[in-house]
Amino acid sequence: MSIRLKLWVLLSVLFLAAIFNALFTFQLESYGEEKLKWVNHTHEVLSTKSALLSAMKDAETGQRGYLLTSNISYLEPYHSGRIDAVEKFAELKELTSDNAGQQVILKSVNKQMGLKFEELAETIHQTQSGNKSKAVEMVVQNKGKQYMDNIRSHLSAFTHTELVLLEQRKGDFRKNRAQITTLISVEVAFFIGLAIITLFFLQRSFFHPLKLLVKSAKKVEAGDKLEVSDIVEKDELGHLLSTFYLMSEKVYQREQVLGHKAHHDELTGLKNRVTVSKEIEQSISDLQQSGGKLAVLFIDLNLFKQVNDTLGHDVGDLILKETANRLNSSVRSSDTVFRVGGDEFLVIARNLTTISDVHYLIDNMLNAFDEPAIIQGKPVDISISIGAAVSPDDTSCGSEIMKYSDVAMYEAKRDKDSNYKMFDKDMLKRASDFG
Repeated sequence: MSIRLKLWVLLSVLFLAAIFNALFTFQLESYGEEKLKWVNHTHEVLSTKSALLSAMKDAETGQRGYLLTSNISYLEPYHSGRIDAVEKFAELKELTSDNAGQQVILKSVNKQMGLKFEELAETIHQTQSGNKSKAVEMVVQNKGKQYMDNIRSHLSAFTHTELVLLEQRKGDFRKNRAQITTLISVEVAFFIGLAIITLFFLQRSFFHPLKLLVKSAKKVEAGDKLEVSDIVEKDELGHLLSTFYLMSEKVYQREQVLGHKAHHDELTGLKNRVTVSKEIEQSISDLQQSGGKLAVLFIDLNLFKQVNDTLGHDVGDLILKETANRLNSSVRSSDTVFRVGGDEFLVIARNLTTISDVHYLIDNMLNAFDEPAIIQGKPVDISISIGAAVSPDDTSCGSEIMKYSDVAMYEAKRDKDSNYKMFDKDMLKRASDFG
């Protein structure tokens, strides 16, 4: 076989391998994007489920407020809560339309929602008709609480199914990433081998090495620095190798971007709720080794829905971004800020020594919101409510400390004289009084 034919065969193999690499990598990337879409879909289902429960709570809170005070303004959250609950249920049903098992659960939820709304409407009707004692008697019978407990029970099973799906889909996504990484490693080794063979072939079969040696010797004599271009020809092989490395870099960069999107909130850039439980558990585990305290701070924007409905979603998004920036600037480098819901944020505060450190950190966060934000050229006041739970003082369980900080946050929202509350066990009893 002639040297020219050998060279053409070698270059043809290299070129075909590059084309196969590009096509196969593109196919894997498309498959990975599809898996990521399903991961995000499952997060959307879980978020919509949480919004449904929140809307039900709003409706019940409005009804209780009206029964206690006969103040008609409490009927506004009641009606808006009902409307939102119906809308979120419809969204949830649409999002899980391909899952027959979830549809069965939602059918049961829908039935209990209907009973709950009937109970709420009847107590309001009795109060409006002057039979407030009868309305209170209906509440005391605890049928409404039973309906809500049934709804939560059904949605707990619904959530479990979605979390199982989420782990499966995350596993598929990680498997796809691993396949791409393995492919890149094999291809790097393969192309490097071809490059070495090609260089050896060229050095032994042509006179270019002598030409390059003479050229390099002249540069050394002149005191100039040798460059890679001095010993590697800019031929077809060099072009193919450059193309391969460029594709590998793009694949790596795309993988980094996809990984970032899967674990970060697109609007604010903060971490999302995907890793929050894992990070809390890890932080508590580290705490048991090093000592000290850990605080979980649950943060909610006050009156955000009203601002969102009044000024529009664009302004709402800008407020969420501003909130994220102010929270980030007010915490320490060892703390982590998450966006865990629509207008809900969470902070893991590590390396604390005393409860005073927690109060100091919360004061810093609240002070960050003293000045109004300039949104689209207009000042807008942003206020937050914070609930704090501390480990190991309150609990050493990751799921419990999240729940306790959430309960404390709702206590802070109910208390008009305070922007934050530290968790105590009595809050759990008070929270149970509201179903």
